[in-house]
Amino acid sequence: MRYYFQMQSRTKKRKQLKLHYILKKTSAVNAPLIVIFSAFPRTGYEATYNYLKTLEGIPAHRLYILDRFGAQKRGTYYLANNGDFTLRSMVQELIRDIKIQVGTQRLICVGSSKGGYAALYYGHLMGAECVIAGAPQYYLGNYLSDQPLKKPILEGVMGNSCQSSIDFLNHLLPDLITQTPTLKMIYLHYSDQEHTYHEHIQTLIELLTKKEQPLNLNVAHYNDHQAVRHYFPRYLQTSLLSLQLGTKKK
Repeated sequence: MRYYFQMQSRTKKRKQLKLHYILKKTSAVNAPLIVIFSAFPRTGYEATYNYLKTLEGIPAHRLYILDRFGAQKRGTYYLANNGDFTLRSMVQELIRDIKIQVGTQRLICVGSSKGGYAALYYGHLMGAECVIAGAPQYYLGNYLSDQPLKKPILEGVMGNSCQSSIDFLNHLLPDLITQTPTLKMIYLHYSDQEHTYHEHIQTLIELLTKKEQPLNLNVAHYNDHQAVRHYFPRYLQTSLLSLQLGTKKK
């Protein structure tokens, strides 16, 4: 991590795992907690925090959680480390503890790509008010097994790359969404011209629509999945401004 992030980061520890995070509090009244999950870094780089500048000044408490696990510390979707799902319970516990610390019951989960998957997952798992996701994956097992380059990531999550692990990850998010109540709103940005639309997002929208989940859809037309980083920040800001966040003290 960069020195700047090291200075601000705090750490939650369990077993041999260290979960790094940054908490930015607000003085605004009745402010929600926004949890920001990170996307994958560029190849060859370790995980880093996302959207620190994008959310600066937002009247809400902001919890940035770093996914610094797995191969080359690039991330394991905040789920597990070599098949050990202790990481998932650590993330849940951290979010619960921070909600108590800042004195709010309101939770908003956000992220793009890998972070979008995590936002949807933890948003449903923990009963968030809203989720704001950009170009998320849906069938995680398929996504992590469609190219040999992704095999180390799959193994970092599950400890192996066998078909049973792929099937398990494919069912993880669909089953959770099916089994949990609808949220107040899911804000979803995506492109209908890049591969994750037909492979993931189209089916995700079908399930959410069948469930009568309120949706705000923001559709772009870029071809490269990586371009989400150019489109999502503005949508994230606009979506948050449409919500009733905290009230700044006079």
